[in-house]
Amino acid sequence: MDNAAAEFEGARSVKFGVFTLLDLHGTWREMGRQYGALASENLNRMYSRAVEGTLISGQGRCRETLDEIAGGFCANFPHRLKEVLRGISETSGLDIGKIILLNAVEVIVAGELWSSRCSGIAVWGEYSSGTLVYGRNYDYFDWFREFGEYLTVTVFHPADGSLAVAAVGYPGQIYMTTGINEKGIFLELNNGEPSGGALQYHNRVPAIAELFMFLLDSPDLDQLESFFHSTRSNFAYVVGAADDQTSRCFEWPVFDVKRRLSVRRPGLMVATNHFTEPSWGLPKPDDAKFSSTRTRRQNLLSLAEHFKGSIDVSRMKKILDTRLEDLGATTDSTVYQVIAEPGVKALSLKVPGITGWTGVPAGDFL
Repeated sequence: MDNAAAEFEGARSVKFGVFTLLDLHGTWREMGRQYGALASENLNRMYSRAVEGTLISGQGRCRETLDEIAGGFCANFPHRLKEVLRGISETSGLDIGKIILLNAVEVIVAGELWSSRCSGIAVWGEYSSGTLVYGRNYDYFDWFREFGEYLTVTVFHPADGSLAVAAVGYPGQIYMTTGINEKGIFLELNNGEPSGGALQYHNRVPAIAELFMFLLDSPDLDQLESFFHSTRSNFAYVVGAADDQTSRCFEWPVFDVKRRLSVRRPGLMVATNHFTEPSWGLPKPDDAKFSSTRTRRQNLLSLAEHFKGSIDVSRMKKILDTRLEDLGATTDSTVYQVIAEPGVKALSLKVPGITGWTGVPAGDFL
């Protein structure tokens, strides 16, 4: 940890290796202002490199088209998250249009022909050496890895009485794909297209914004599960969740949601990109077409069996460091990795090829 911390309007920014932790407090607009001021340098660099350098100059994208996509993505965001974006625009040096565009970079890129390769594995009980440990690979276009040095853990302490939440992501992304709240509820999201299809609904709140709301209001896994059963997704996803005792997996297409109940290995949950709950009645997806989703799942199951009873954070790092060709799940498209210990609300982050594993004690800030 770098002892030097920047401060702005009651918030602070702390460095852990190359990674930044933002500790924000207040109304949603105030937290946005704090975010914009404390992360201004990384926000501007991310915008310059990702939007202007890659999307516009490198790929020849039309700015007007990008604005249209980004605006459509943000249009159905909850008011609270829009307030964060507005606050960021007041202090970051980027106007609201650029902030909305930066918030949507991954969504814009996802419009290309691509199948995400994210993977998650949780161990507890007989598989863990002690407490529950959850590891996840965040896979995307490999050129996203160059933005790994900007990866940010943002801790929101809302003044409205919501639970404090820490979100992991790139600067300017005000939604949830990996996060944990003050009660130790952790979740991570994977693409579910191989089983749920590519259908999207643009008149729904994006699921990645809904997941942020879920963590703000879920003191336990039962409450979290109730939100899944009450909310329709805009796209197909597989979401893994955990507390310090157990893990659950929710398979969430646009038309339904099911929690996996056919668990054959108590103490182990592996999520890749296809549904494995047999009550769907779905065939297994084509492995070659869908980024080896079945192979990655089987490799993680096999590694867990091999290390059964000894898996702690150190062992989980080795599991996530194992590449697909070496019978693991990590590929060149793994742009960053996260290990969570819900019991102590600690995170470990890594950007393969850029940084080693770095501990981030999120629990000290939640």
